[in-house]
Amino acid sequence: MDKLSPKAVIFDLGSTLIEYETLGWSELAMQATNSTWDFLSSRGYEIPEKEHYVEVFESIKHRYRDHALKTLQEWTVPQVATEVLKGLGLEPDGKLIDDFFAAYYAPVEAQLFAYDDTIETLEKIRGTIPVVGLISNTIFPEQTHHGELERFGITPFLDFTLFSSTFGKRKPHEDIFIKAANLAGLAPAECVYVGDRYVEDIEGPSGVGMSAILKIKEGREYPEEMPLATRRIHTLAELEEHLEL
Repeated sequence: MDKLSPKAVIFDLGSTLIEYETLGWSELAMQATNSTWDFLSSRGYEIPEKEHYVEVFESIKHRYRDHALKTLQEWTVPQVATEVLKGLGLEPDGKLIDDFFAAYYAPVEAQLFAYDDTIETLEKIRGTIPVVGLISNTIFPEQTHHGELERFGITPFLDFTLFSSTFGKRKPHEDIFIKAANLAGLAPAECVYVGDRYVEDIEGPSGVGMSAILKIKEGREYPEEMPLATRRIHTLAELEEHLEL
């Protein structure tokens, strides 16, 4: 398979540059929800028993999530927080929403790490490819991820970032890939996308004529009908096998 010579390489974030799923999202989400109950309880608010609170929170969250999966319109944790707090008879002002979200995100933030080859690979790509960017599906506020990109030393390598929580649409919607190409100042065909999910990160960019490379994540299920010609890597360092660097 010939190597690609793109003018831009655009990365996914979670499970591509930074690992978010050390515990798995189901367990992590439950820890996050429990953390918000602990937060509200510590503030002295009158709230239901934890089991009932969790049921209510998860019901509201799943309603938002299911709508997003059907429409590709992104949802966010602060939206859920607002509805939860209103349901408890609390006034969801900006400070309370921020504090609530901080409690929710604390278990997520505590277990993040960047891959060993993230910075080294970005340095090599930055030395050859004119534009480097990022697209991420996320239910978290954009500023949260900017903090993480700074924390792991990734920010200096990126010319632009595009988060679904701000953009409003999530991968694989074609608009988010077209927007990224516009931010790069290029046509989609001049860009390569790198991500770890088949539908979002391969079918999505391919649908607008953007080449894509799948970073295989161990334990993740991929479609049996996935074309054999799909470019695949297991580590970021392997990008050298697919890109002219």
